[in-house]
Amino acid sequence: MTPSDCILDISNVFHSTTVIIEKSCLSKSEPTSVLRDVSARVHGGEVLAILGSKGSGKRALLDVIAGRAEGEVRGRITLNGNLLTPELFRRHGGYVAHRCHLLPSLTVRQTLTYAMWLANLNNREARVRQALADLALSQVANRCVNDLTRPEYRRLMLGVQLAKDPMLLLLDEPTWDTDPLNTYLIVSMLWSYATRRGSIVVLTMETPRSDVLPFVSRVTLLCLGAVVYSGPTRSMLDYFTYIGFPCPELENPLILVLVCLSTVDRRSRDRFLESDQQISVLVEKFKVEGLLYMKEAPQISPNLKDTPLGIMHKGLGRGIKPGCFSTLLALYFSNWQ
Repeated sequence: MTPSDCILDISNVFHSTTVIIEKSCLSKSEPTSVLRDVSARVHGGEVLAILGSKGSGKRALLDVIAGRAEGEVRGRITLNGNLLTPELFRRHGGYVAHRCHLLPSLTVRQTLTYAMWLANLNNREARVRQALADLALSQVANRCVNDLTRPEYRRLMLGVQLAKDPMLLLLDEPTWDTDPLNTYLIVSMLWSYATRRGSIVVLTMETPRSDVLPFVSRVTLLCLGAVVYSGPTRSMLDYFTYIGFPCPELENPLILVLVCLSTVDRRSRDRFLESDQQISVLVEKFKVEGLLYMKEAPQISPNLKDTPLGIMHKGLGRGIKPGCFSTLLALYFSNWQ
């Protein structure tokens, strides 16, 4: 299977939930729209960054993809042409939440060994050594999880999910509250995994840095639950220039688009209405002008074509769900590593 054969297709997704509104001694529930006609596409070997400010619907979109969203969901999401059900995602997907709790008494090495037992992988010792090296955790391999720094903890969270060798990996703000060096390190690790394995990586980011742009193949920009742009990162500036919003030189293009074009200004009623109107215009423009960008095929890097791991991946029929006994057995043996 080549990377371009593996496709996550998100088509016309709507998501709404119920909000409880309390007024004096009375309360009532009202439906609230979270995602409005969201479409995106990403191929194997690519990293898709879902961008947007707080309340834009980034996390909600991840939850919808993973089958974890509460409320009404409409639309269609497919992986390799198969409807992406919660069961299919459990078999072939991984989800790294914004906050995740690992077993504090285990060491880093034991945590990775435990994850690989649950994934029923062979050659666990070699895989653990490789994972420690890939995640820059070799120096803290025998340190307890509870004693890790925040960046080390986040990289270990990645390793636990990567141990499953997921075809589709979702990450909610994996670089949140990390310094520039660790942000660069985490995103480059995810890019390396995607390109080597031909997998799909989807992550959310609120304030992306320009130095991570080379690792982000595609961007989906959300505002108030709607799509302002979705397509290759390399085409984003061309698109906004084409519709009349060129990016000045020496500016971080992602910050410019997020702050200047797609942020709701709540400082006053007039500013709110003005920014809301601009966002509505951008959403409608993308529906008319931008769909070709979203469907643009990927450009495979030369080194990926020659990499055996980059053109192979497990099929959709080989997912394994661990049972209770295997979970207890994995915990027992990981403590002896």
